[in-house]
Amino acid sequence: MRIAYVITWNLCHNDGVTRKVLRQVQEWKDLGHEVEVFCATEKKSEPIPGVTFFHKDRVWSSLFAFFKNRKVYSTLCKEVINYNPDIIYLRWEFHKNSLMNLMRKIPTIIEINTFFSGEFKRRSKENWIERIRYWYYLLTHKKFNESCAGFVSVCKEYLKLGQYERTDKPYCYIPNSIPIDENQNPVSYSALDSSIPRLVFMSSGIQPWHGLKNLIELAEESIGELEFDLITGFDSESLQLPENIRVYSFLEKHEFLEVFQGAVAGIGSAGLYENGMQEACVLKVREYLSAGLPVIVPYKDTAFLDQKPPEWLLELPNEPGSLAKEKEKIKEFVLRMKGRRVEASKVMPYVSSTRWESERVKFFEKVLNIN
Repeated sequence: MRIAYVITWNLCHNDGVTRKVLRQVQEWKDLGHEVEVFCATEKKSEPIPGVTFFHKDRVWSSLFAFFKNRKVYSTLCKEVINYNPDIIYLRWEFHKNSLMNLMRKIPTIIEINTFFSGEFKRRSKENWIERIRYWYYLLTHKKFNESCAGFVSVCKEYLKLGQYERTDKPYCYIPNSIPIDENQNPVSYSALDSSIPRLVFMSSGIQPWHGLKNLIELAEESIGELEFDLITGFDSESLQLPENIRVYSFLEKHEFLEVFQGAVAGIGSAGLYENGMQEACVLKVREYLSAGLPVIVPYKDTAFLDQKPPEWLLELPNEPGSLAKEKEKIKEFVLRMKGRRVEASKVMPYVSSTRWESERVKFFEKVLNIN
């Protein structure tokens, strides 16, 4: 297959989404397919092989941004048509006429990566711009969705919450994944037995659903008992943090793997209830697991649905203050896991991209056979 991957994102920033996209592309190529990425971005971009960039403005940055961006997306869509793909994979977008017209010409699968109605409704309470975004979503998303050929959701729950199951389009859920070699070694554990156990928390943004507030509450309640490494994708200088949180900003992968060496376990997003969600397959948890770290998840992880969680995964309630409320359970888990790492062979069945990207490509083929 010839696949066009269409996305609006800053693919030059080494965040979880960027790593995910580039990994997916490589997995599809390894499976024998041809892939090109068409990326609209607000940032100046360094060249990336296989990626064509289209530079847009922030929608609310000026009176002319709307008209400039219409032209940018129109140009992007023309380039996709010139590429002549068999299928388009579109990371979810707000309605745009040029993209809608493109979907009507070439079979397009939309990736659903959150419960949009819940997230935009929550954000609409923040300011007037977010209210307009929410209203725009409510007015346009159904018509936009009707133009696609199918949906791939990263979580089972999103299909129900977003009512994609009620459409006449094919759909499936495929969790986020990460490349893992069965023979790869986990990161070593470098902390001393006598040291206070450390937990690592990666947060690409400061949005409530990341759960930073809950992490801070846990840290305040566990000074002298637990310590934390906060790896951020944002400027954290304005945050007031307790003394047992150490902050790292904008780390490359080899750098955050060094931080992982001092951690007993990693913590997943701790505020999904803010968006009305109970289930997720958070990218940072895949990073932890691929490095061999046990994990703490205050929600239902898609990859572990309908089965007993392995001993190296601690599942907590998805509710406000759950980390602090469950401090004793976390301490007990840390005590059991201290110094331990999870073998790659045990992690692979749950989060290996080899497994899940193969399933995604099979869905592409199914959609093409229908269209």
